[in-house]
Amino acid sequence: MSQTPIRRYAMLHVGSTSMSMTIIEYESLESMRVVDYVSRAVTFGEELFQTQRLSFETIEEICKVLKGYKQLMADYGVMEAKLYGTTVIREAKNRRIILEQIFIHTGFRVEVIDMPKEVYYKYFALYYHMQKNPLHKSGQPLMFVDITSGGVGITVWKGSKVLLQHNIHSGSLRVIESFDRYQQASASFPKAVAQYLRRVLSSLKEELLAFDLENIVFAGDEARFMAACLGQDGPQEGAVSIPAQEVADFVNTFEATSISTLANRYKIPEFRAHIIMATMILYAEIIHMIKPSHVLVSGISFAQGISMFYGATKENASYTHLLREQNVQIARSIAKRYHTDTVHDREVERFSMQFSEALKDQGVPERWGYLGRIAALLCSVGKYVNLRNHGEHAYHIVMGSDIFGLSEEEKEVVANVVYYHYKGTPSDDDDYYQRLTEYQKIAVLKLVAIIRVSCALDAGGNQKIERIAITKEPDQLLVKAYTQENISLERWTFERDAVFFANVFGLAIRLEEGGAW
Repeated sequence: MSQTPIRRYAMLHVGSTSMSMTIIEYESLESMRVVDYVSRAVTFGEELFQTQRLSFETIEEICKVLKGYKQLMADYGVMEAKLYGTTVIREAKNRRIILEQIFIHTGFRVEVIDMPKEVYYKYFALYYHMQKNPLHKSGQPLMFVDITSGGVGITVWKGSKVLLQHNIHSGSLRVIESFDRYQQASASFPKAVAQYLRRVLSSLKEELLAFDLENIVFAGDEARFMAACLGQDGPQEGAVSIPAQEVADFVNTFEATSISTLANRYKIPEFRAHIIMATMILYAEIIHMIKPSHVLVSGISFAQGISMFYGATKENASYTHLLREQNVQIARSIAKRYHTDTVHDREVERFSMQFSEALKDQGVPERWGYLGRIAALLCSVGKYVNLRNHGEHAYHIVMGSDIFGLSEEEKEVVANVVYYHYKGTPSDDDDYYQRLTEYQKIAVLKLVAIIRVSCALDAGGNQKIERIAITKEPDQLLVKAYTQENISLERWTFERDAVFFANVFGLAIRLEEGGAW
């Protein structure tokens, strides 16, 4: 049996307080080795906080560091590399200029990670390590809280199921920006922050308390800072357990402390003190609300999460499929919230998966098929608002939901698919479709065509078709439906939607009836 080849990948990250590069050797998730990790402390976040943009001097510094990393990659024989930007690039008002200058001077295309995706990458690594080395009782739910500069990600899981995923777009940096300079310098600033965060979290309180959580996980630089202050540096992987009361006693001290005092106490810049103070107060509010017995502090960083995700995705590891199914569960829970016909949704999902598989050679990559599954489950959410123009309502519901594991660009694809899934032709005359990239537009066209014929096969919502078999012939796609019932409505609807399908794929599609399976 031939062994899986070992490949070297480089993950580069431009963050608020550091620029880093992780070089990994990836054979499998169990055999992933960090060959080298280099990091450079920066003050980009402070500059962004003060001016909402990055200066040309800072952009030059970024490019200089990246060029050095590029040389190191060559020395290590790195085969592929990816460069990611988080809050400091995402929130900068001159973001486009930053991206262009980095490409011109280094050749790197920056993938800008939105906050939900940033949370997801950390969860990807944390869930894996917590399954291998659990620090909580089996069968009990666990809550993961990830605080970034741009938001707070809250994920609750139990076993292999994600019970809740919610992102609050009000992270440490945004909390600080909610107050002016005079307010930030005030002695009452910590109490004002506490009240602000209490209000932000209040909408989730009832739902979170219902889980009866004994353990919560904090992740991020500030969580590691807290653990170090408590004499618990923590592992590089997984998490370290600390009694919740011990954590509460520590974080409660931040409510009565000025920014300048914090900066002097911990020998850190005032910008960093702002971030730590806001984060600690948020921790205090969460502990007060949930009342867990223990807090688990995760050693997982964004760099580790993205490295694991990239390697696992490149090698198509089974673990990626497990987490995709968790994300599908979240889509199902969103659909349930809007009282859709879940049985019909599953039928459309089932058929769409078969069509996507059959059309791989027609320009439908696996990831698009996955987005089609999500869209199939969410097509009908708009009917909860109004039966008329339900596609419009579905679009806004999808765009207003954080769907775990999807980037903002992928969510836009799904939203456009649900908008057009029933009627209309995707057109640049429409605002939603117009603002997509050409790549996104093609994905929308193909997925709409797939979803429409999939919906048609359960047009009556009665699940008359037991199964389908799809055969690709030279000039057409033959769909054989096995049923013992009258499917006149399904056939009529299918034939109507087959016209759009043929126009998109350049391939005729025909429905045949078979007997019982």
